[in-house]
Amino acid sequence: MLIPLLFVFLFGVYEFSWFFYQQHLAAIGVRDAARYLARVSNPCDDRSAAWPIEQANARTLATTGSIRGSAARIKGWTTPMVVLRCTAISNPAGPTGLRAYRSGEVVYVITASTSFVESSLGFFGFLHLTPPVISVSHSERAIGSG
Repeated sequence: MLIPLLFVFLFGVYEFSWFFYQQHLAAIGVRDAARYLARVSNPCDDRSAAWPIEQANARTLATTGSIRGSAARIKGWTTPMVVLRCTAISNPAGPTGLRAYRSGEVVYVITASTSFVESSLGFFGFLHLTPPVISVSHSERAIGSG
């Protein structure tokens, strides 16, 4: 009577460990993408011909761990699932003449995020549960090449 219960517990622990590992890989990927874009020479410049190429490189870096591409970090995680945003934040000078952040009048923040259904090991389906969704995000302040 205890053996089936122990098997459910054992496989449940294994399945959730797998899920947390996949979530960790996705978090590393979006962090890498945001950091990469924060350090390109002209971040957030829509007029630059290089900006779309840099965004494509960042998406590939997030999902594979390499700009050149390789095996996916997570099975089923593809580059269109990585969302990249660049937000301009006003940085006015205060009454003392100093700005809140070391920069010009505008500070750019790059956010990389993703959300997708994790391909589970099958235990969720066995218990008739929906597989969990991995949803992670990371933001970096654009500093340009340095």
